Amino acid sequence: MPELDPATLAERVLRLSRTPPFDEMPVEDVTLLAAVGREQIFPTRTVLAHAGERTMAHYVQLAGRLRLLSDVPELAMAGSHTGVGALSVFGGVTLPVDLIAEAGTVLLVLDRDALMGVLEEHGHVARSTLRLLARKLLEVRRSRGIESRLSRPPPTLRLDLVSRMLTLRESLGLGSDGMATIARLARVVRARQFEPGAVVCEGDQPADVVIPLDGELVLQLPGGRQRIARPGEVLGLVEAVAGVPVAERATAGTEVTSLVLSHHELAEDIEDEDALCFELIRNFSAQLWTALTGSGSMPDVARSQVAGGS
Repeated sequence: MPELDPATLAERVLRLSRTPPFDEMPVEDVTLLAAVGREQIFPTRTVLAHAGERTMAHYVQLAGRLRLLSDVPELAMAGSHTGVGALSVFGGVTLPVDLIAEAGTVLLVLDRDALMGVLEEHGHVARSTLRLLARKLLEVRRSRGIESRLSRPPPTLRLDLVSRMLTLRESLGLGSDGMATIARLARVVRARQFEPGAVVCEGDQPADVVIPLDGELVLQLPGGRQRIARPGEVLGLVEAVAGVPVAERATAGTEVTSLVLSHHELAEDIEDEDALCFELIRNFSAQLWTALTGSGSMPDVARSQVAGGS
């Protein structure tokens, strides 16, 4: 691949750094991504991805118009989008509508293999991407009052190693390919019991991952509201990855047995295990897609952008 001249690379970095989810990424990481992109001119109107398909790249508009063809008014009237595709690539989610490059459009294209190749070759970029996704997921959840990820009830209440592995795989949304990583997590996760009224986590402490196996946790929400967290719900995972405290104070409403994974252990595992980092990137990308849309079917553009906002 011919070396890019500095002016071209600088323009790519500028444009890419203005498109979610890369808009808060360190410039040195964005530069690595921008360098593997390619510029493509579309002389005629071109369908980049049909409804029901995953995008094969992250597309960044350099000139012309990138738009979504939809009968939904807020999408049809959206105008141009600066960048589309990353969450589909990372999370394996599909578009609900056609993605169109109008005639004369010039795009910076980060093909899936090139994009994932940078994350695989440069672990710090993958971990930076994961933290960005975690922060953006938290922002959307908190701004819209979306509850944390709900899981099915734990597959077993037993606490032996295999049972802990099954619970972690199910609750954290990890694939079966990374069983060695899951086994490592299962060895460091702690089983804890809480009496009624005991504080499980507070908003002034670094977030640990808490998975109740039985009983109920009472969460104190902003505005004096409460809700109940039941067995199988995962508390603190996104916060622990993002490096921020949980927003809610959790106390045991009944006797509670839970698995607790400390934020220190999780951070070390993410740093040491590429498989865990990529599984969480996939998981958080899909969750962010759903959180942005309420249905899991809109491309990775926030509704504020869809409505013509920033």
